[in-house]
Amino acid sequence: MISLVRIDDRLLHGQVAYGWTSSLGVNVILVVNDEAKNDQMKAMALNLAKPNQVKLYIRGVEESGEIVRKFAEAKKSKVLVLVKNSADALSLAQGSGGAIHSVNVGGMRYSEGKLKLTDLVAVDQQDLENFKKMQELGVELEFRLLPRDKKKTLSDLLKN
Repeated sequence: MISLVRIDDRLLHGQVAYGWTSSLGVNVILVVNDEAKNDQMKAMALNLAKPNQVKLYIRGVEESGEIVRKFAEAKKSKVLVLVKNSADALSLAQGSGGAIHSVNVGGMRYSEGKLKLTDLVAVDQQDLENFKKMQELGVELEFRLLPRDKKKTLSDLLKN
């Protein structure tokens, strides 16, 4: 079962590894990122960041749609899926055959030309288009850093 799909440009770090996994009872983390899949040092760092009792898989974006579909049907697995950006989240949603129903947006760093939606989420026009396409696929977007935080929608954040 897919417990959470999260966009976080840092991928796996303390808030994710311990805040989300313990709150959701996660026993598998799937990092969907081409760079991490192809960089042994990055993969080792991600493996060090995960809780001991949790299995970690690192896969590329293109191959992960089918993997997510299989995990969605799995009874014993509670899976946290991590992607680095909105483009990868959209690609995963499109490739998963409807297995992704919601995406948590937790960390997208600010850079020049981006609109700051929250203290930790900044988007450009392409991100907004990717979010819109995800919503058209029936994917609910929620913006929050930690499980205890109040969920906010994209329209909530764009009103400000």
